[in-house]
Amino acid sequence: MLNLRSSAFKWKDGQVYLAKCAEPLPMRWSRQLPPDCLPTTITVKLDSCGRWSVSLRVNDTRDLKLKPVKKQIGIDARNCQFSYYQ
Repeated sequence: MLNLRSSAFKWKDGQVYLAKCAEPLPMRWSRQLPPDCLPTTITVKLDSCGRWSVSLRVNDTRDLKLKPVKKQIGIDARNCQFSYYQ
């Protein structure tokens, strides 16, 4: 596992360039980054099957608070079937 701070990689046009590498990492994205967010740390891992993965940490400054609601729901998980109450 390799943890890299922002001084060890470059983020350009949605691609990650490691320090001293001319080409970006070939990545298949699992999701899009939030708009106007830049990675602050990346982690590069090699699993036991020989697959590489890259995790990006971003500081998301968007306000994602949910609006309060007055409805409630309860779930009785002891039964084999779920019962919903409103």
